Amino acid sequence: MSSSRRAKSRRLKQVLGNVAVGILAVVALVLLVGLFLPRTFHVERSIDVQAGAEAIYPDLAGLRRWPEWTVWNKDMDPGLELTYGSPDTGEGAEYSWRGPKLGNGQLKLLKANPTNGIAYALSFDNGSMVSEGAITLEKVAGVVRVTWSNHGDLGKNPVNRYFGMMMDRMVGPDFEKGLQRLKTRAESAGK
Repeated sequence: MSSSRRAKSRRLKQVLGNVAVGILAVVALVLLVGLFLPRTFHVERSIDVQAGAEAIYPDLAGLRRWPEWTVWNKDMDPGLELTYGSPDTGEGAEYSWRGPKLGNGQLKLLKANPTNGIAYALSFDNGSMVSEGAITLEKVAGVVRVTWSNHGDLGKNPVNRYFGMMMDRMVGPDFEKGLQRLKTRAESAGK
């Protein structure tokens, strides 16, 4: 091999080595920044419904009704399979799902009160992502304010913390659509 070829080969190795070091530095920086991002997330949306809590509560406490008003149903994922536990209504009710788009998960009602609403535990992919939430009912100036919230701890994984920063933008619009459907159902039932 000529000396000019050896020099080109050395330069190429040096450039590739510098690129590798640069990539590793960027990955390390992303992970390091991730450690300083918030460990928790919180998503919340509200809507005012011109109907009594008694018109809203059955849709919250009856898990077989959730696909009728949430967006997470067969319209979003035609291959969705839902399995309901016993009971399927009220405190202790639970259901699980499996679908090509929505993945696998489980929801369990922890509390159910016809006046105040429900609280739930949510688990995705066999517990790899766990959160808790509530859909509360509150009388405010002649209407019932329905507030849907969800919060969770993302753990020590810095990559999950980046995901947490996007949670409100990803889930919030789905909450809004579900609340609007819930409002429409409750207000039309009251007429």
